[in-house]
Amino acid sequence: MNNSRRKRISRCIADLNDAHTQLTAILEEEQKALVNVPDDEEYDDMRDGMDEIVTGLDDLIPTLQEAIETLEEADF
Repeated sequence: MNNSRRKRISRCIADLNDAHTQLTAILEEEQKALVNVPDDEEYDDMRDGMDEIVTGLDDLIPTLQEAIETLEEADF
């Protein structure tokens, strides 16, 4: 592999790390916001939507971390 591709991969790893950090922060914010949504029936749709986002991010973040680790461990 040439240096140009190595540099591109390194930039991608940095971008993925940045995305991981931002998504983790968003997850924490959404979890806090979800706790503060009133338990009234009129907010059911809002809570359901927020819960979907939390669940999705909760599933995604570890997978993203695994991808980052795989790239960092690669011998390129």
